[in-house]
Amino acid sequence: MASVKLKIAVLRKMKGIGQQELADALGVSFQSVSKWETEVTMPDITLLPDIAEYFDISVDELLGIKPLRQQDYLPSNTDNHDSANGREENLYKNRKYLWNNDYLEFLIKNVWKIHSPVDVIEFRCCDGYFGQQLLDAIPEGSCYTGIDNEYFIDKAKQRFAQSDYKVELIVSDLYSHEAKKHYDIAIIQVGLRHMNKPMEVLKRMIESVKQGGLIICIDVNREFENSGLYIDGLDYENLCTAFDFHKVWKTELEQEGRDYAIGMRLPFYMQQLGLYDVDIRMNDRVMFVNPYHEEYKQEVQDFIDIHDLDKSFGITEYEATIEHLMNRGVDRAQAEAFIRKQKQIAEYFKKKDDISFLKVQGLLITYGRK
Repeated sequence: MASVKLKIAVLRKMKGIGQQELADALGVSFQSVSKWETEVTMPDITLLPDIAEYFDISVDELLGIKPLRQQDYLPSNTDNHDSANGREENLYKNRKYLWNNDYLEFLIKNVWKIHSPVDVIEFRCCDGYFGQQLLDAIPEGSCYTGIDNEYFIDKAKQRFAQSDYKVELIVSDLYSHEAKKHYDIAIIQVGLRHMNKPMEVLKRMIESVKQGGLIICIDVNREFENSGLYIDGLDYENLCTAFDFHKVWKTELEQEGRDYAIGMRLPFYMQQLGLYDVDIRMNDRVMFVNPYHEEYKQEVQDFIDIHDLDKSFGITEYEATIEHLMNRGVDRAQAEAFIRKQKQIAEYFKKKDDISFLKVQGLLITYGRK
């Protein structure tokens, strides 16, 4: 313990309180607080979380293992796709549950009325998975261009290596991409939710299409996404209310520009930017899983991976999660409630081998013409 330097005196002075006030809050004597501050004794280990909660910091900060949290916001930088390099296996398990293929075909033929070959550009194409779905559904002879970072473009090249489709793959930043030609369709799937400047990406998409061209943005509203989980055997109300993400979302929107309600705002953004025939639909896929499904075990494992339910909450991971949430305006008690919720769901999945559950993505499909 020689390397531990309790920050209690510093924190107490920052909070503007005396030793007696802190002692009363913790249910100890002021002499105990004095001994802690002069390093004569250490608090009982069971008191550390209470002291950290009182000062709204992590235990590591209290013990001096980490610097006291500054008020500076720590950005996620999710619009830099390099942060996802090498992590796509779990990140993209979700995408096979976004669409029923027949609905995508319905949109193409009956809603967007694409009956002849088209030239399509996909922004943030990842490894070309959705591009391949599109090419399988749009008229034969169509062309596809995907843009993303170098890592994902290399992955997309592997996907299309043996394909007969007309494909061009370009390494480019979404904010600065300047199309060398005009396309019939510009599309992005679950990408704008990660962008700090979604309107700038939308402008680039509009610039890339011909007059009369179609712009399609497929994305979520986080409120739909987070209230759309039902697990048979767990309290549904608790699943919906055990943790409120609004402080996190609001802070990320204010500090970075990441918009938790991008799916809801997109039709209004499109109208502001001069698109016409703007309309919106929802996807038709609901992830319903029960033990009678042929692929039940794989579906359960996918759900566990998608929601990080196999994450170990050791002390390091525990405090890192709390620190991340506290940096986004959540107090320690609320952050711990989030971890308890995750642990509850994870433990339920571990102890039962016949779970039934339902997950509604609430994916919104917004489109308009230039």
